[in-house]
Amino acid sequence: PSEPRLIGTWYLVSYELQNGDGGTLHPLGRHPQGQIMYDKAGNMSCHLLNPDPPARPTDASNGAAYEARISYDRYSSYYGPYEVDLATRTVHHHVVGSLMPGWAGTTVIRNYVFDGDDALTLSAAIGAGGQQAVLKWRRAK
Repeated sequence: PSEPRLIGTWYLVSYELQNGDGGTLHPLGRHPQGQIMYDKAGNMSCHLLNPDPPARPTDASNGAAYEARISYDRYSSYYGPYEVDLATRTVHHHVVGSLMPGWAGTTVIRNYVFDGDDALTLSAAIGAGGQQAVLKWRRAK
């Protein structure tokens, strides 16, 4: 089964990591940017960007470590086919390619909730401590 309301292009409104103790983190800053696209053929692509990444260290010895981390502090992306489980209100992203090491060949599952036709929330439990990633999207006009 499919969920036709998913199909299209969505822009990121917010990205939060909500801790089990009620705290909130913003892994890509307070004003993240992003786009997720779902097509009718069952393909998806997701891009997330921190427009204000951590500053580059002035110490040359830390430069290599900074360069290694900046990709994950500033940008992440993945793509592949997707499937929707209407009974559980989840979308399964079958990752073909990803900037994140180890994601290719995996399936990431996101809970989805619509608020009208133009707002979408994707969420997923992260780890065993009750932490949850919550990404809010608005439909592209």
